[in-house]
Amino acid sequence: MTEVLHPSHDDRPERSTHRLEAFSDIVIGFSLAQLGLTLVIPPHAIEFVTRPAGIFAFIVSFVIVGRFWWVNFLVFEHYFRPNRIMVTFSFIALGSLLLQIFALQLYLHFAPLQDGAVASRIYFALFSLSYGTQGIMLALGLHYHWRTLSPQFRRAGVRVLFGRFGVVVGSVLGNLLATNDLAKIYTEVGAQSTLVANLPTSVLVGTAIGVIVGVLASWCLPGLFRSLNAT
Repeated sequence: MTEVLHPSHDDRPERSTHRLEAFSDIVIGFSLAQLGLTLVIPPHAIEFVTRPAGIFAFIVSFVIVGRFWWVNFLVFEHYFRPNRIMVTFSFIALGSLLLQIFALQLYLHFAPLQDGAVASRIYFALFSLSYGTQGIMLALGLHYHWRTLSPQFRRAGVRVLFGRFGVVVGSVLGNLLATNDLAKIYTEVGAQSTLVANLPTSVLVGTAIGVIVGVLASWCLPGLFRSLNAT
């Protein structure tokens, strides 16, 4: 499972990596274009401001996709090995990212309804799959190249991996433990109140805690990083 693709040609592994990285950039670029399609022209211009759920979802998802692209670049630049298992995980991560953006459209459509909670859980499930699969790629890359990596890139890879592990575990646990603890967000225009968001707060809290724990773990283990320098 660890043999390189096309082993009979010396330049084939590098070419395969560049081709896959280019394909990844195309898919990520398409997901950003798809993200732009989630913004629709409201019936009235003022609703662009009074009902900002779409804008907020766009900004958050843009940051998520941007982070996905950056980690993807780091993986291909320093940790990637073009074998079957890493290529397979790469395709899974990219496919999950596209489905994640579609799930955002699904959520925005059902946000004013009770199904908004279900749609948000679908979104976070696909988010966990895309980010988690990319984290597996990084872990495999660290395993494959550990002895040849410089201490700087060992530390950087481990830190990113800890952060990714935290956010994915937090999202998964939040999704599994989610109940009907809905956070209903309303906007008021004059005397009229309109429901614009419908979220299971346990998913959001679990994800937020996962982010905090992952970041703290990645930066508060000086003994581990000293050992990385020593090996």
